[in-house]
Amino acid sequence: MRRAFREYRALLEAHGVAIDHWKDIDPDALPVGEPENPPLMPGEDQPFEEHEIRDFLHQYEASRAAVIALVKRLSAEQLEKAPNETTWSVRQALEHMMTTDIALLSRIEKWPDDPLTSYQAVHRIIVQRFSVMEPDDWRDHTISGRRWTTRRVMRRLLEHEFEHYGHIEEIIAALGKA
Repeated sequence: MRRAFREYRALLEAHGVAIDHWKDIDPDALPVGEPENPPLMPGEDQPFEEHEIRDFLHQYEASRAAVIALVKRLSAEQLEKAPNETTWSVRQALEHMMTTDIALLSRIEKWPDDPLTSYQAVHRIIVQRFSVMEPDDWRDHTISGRRWTTRRVMRRLLEHEFEHYGHIEEIIAALGKA
């Protein structure tokens, strides 16, 4: 944790992101122990100020730019190739980052007060992406040995929704019988 904090702070500073509010933190003095459930860092239970959102966005953009700079020159084959059977390929690592980003984003929706807001947040992302899509945005490439096109993604989004519609119907019916 201490090493990760040092490296993250250095990464942000290297990309010109202000880290003044973290400069006085000594990583060696950070308490390290068993995390709570759910784990909160000091101050995470406090309301935030407007500048903190702006700081987060700058940090997030710098972090994302660093990842993109790291992988953008890799060929499609290099993105797909795993060093060994137990290590992810770069593509798999990036996909994990993307799906985790979506899962984390859903944590700030109004769940459980409105249990559909997380579901709606993902819906908004899909609608936004397809709303700006043009015929020239056609994609045809292979990911993890499987061919993907824009039409295939569209089909799978609808199929997946339909598959789980039936699944949810079964759960509701089972709950009604209990």
